Amino acid sequence: MGFLKKISIKIKQAAEKREQSDFIHFEVKCNKCGEEIIVNVNRRTDLQNLYLEPGEKGVAFNLKKEILGGKCSNLMRINVDFDKNYHIINQDINNGSFIK
Repeated sequence: MGFLKKISIKIKQAAEKREQSDFIHFEVKCNKCGEEIIVNVNRRTDLQNLYLEPGEKGVAFNLKKEILGGKCSNLMRINVDFDKNYHIINQDINNGSFIK
């Protein structure tokens, strides 16, 4: 395998790993029909930055998302708070439940 081919493979692997780390996955279940839905949240575009001061602790990012399954018209709403390392602090859901 040539040198350039090895570098190309490494670059592709790094890009795939970075793309996977950009998403947070939630599994929710509809209270009305029982449908289970996987929600992929993009850290870069779906989260609202709350702009903490340096060294300040607490909620750093917030997610508000509406989810509509394919089986019924029950609209689920999730509200999730994250710290600066994207760990979940609080999570709420209306008209559904979190599976994981």
